Amino acid sequence: MNRPRSRRALLASVVTTAAVATGGFEHVSNAANRPPLESGTVPADWYDCQSVTRHEPITPIDDGALEPRPYPPLPSGSVSEAADNSSAQSPPPSLVDSAAEYVTEFERAYRRNAFIARFGNMTRTFDLRRRAHRTAAIGSSTNADAVMVALRYDLTLGTQQSAADPRDEWDIRVTYYVDQNIVLRARYNGVAKDLSFEPDPRRQGELVACLH
Repeated sequence: MNRPRSRRALLASVVTTAAVATGGFEHVSNAANRPPLESGTVPADWYDCQSVTRHEPITPIDDGALEPRPYPPLPSGSVSEAADNSSAQSPPPSLVDSAAEYVTEFERAYRRNAFIARFGNMTRTFDLRRRAHRTAAIGSSTNADAVMVALRYDLTLGTQQSAADPRDEWDIRVTYYVDQNIVLRARYNGVAKDLSFEPDPRRQGELVACLH
């Protein structure tokens, strides 16, 4: 039996989202209904799985078209062991790397599937190249419960008409929040010199995966 939809989930269902030219979603948060983030983590009952917003396209029938990419499972190991790259307590590199790699692969699937959902049989070229990332633990200093990742990447997209001259996008920035229950994603559309955790996906993000 499904749980009743949470207050945040009901709000999310009526928030206007728009597909941009590359097929991504943009989300406008309601500042009056942000979760209580005393610990930095999102309450477990703030979302439910009915509120997941992401593309799940069918495979195009054209043999030359791109195929959808599966969304990755949560990386092995506890996200609570990840920590900020610049923190005094240096975490095991494998944990930091797994968080960044997970988000990179999730973003790659998210953008590729959005592209296929928009152009279907016309899709020909997709290439996402990560340029930088930043990872931070969320929670207490000794027992973090979640991880935040900021990602910067370049993207090349091409359709059947533009296969010989695909379109490039540079310096795309997204932020992710990942815990044992959910994955939240937000995209930054401004210009910034440094890679930061803005917009905060806990407050301005879309629910893109429900892990339980």
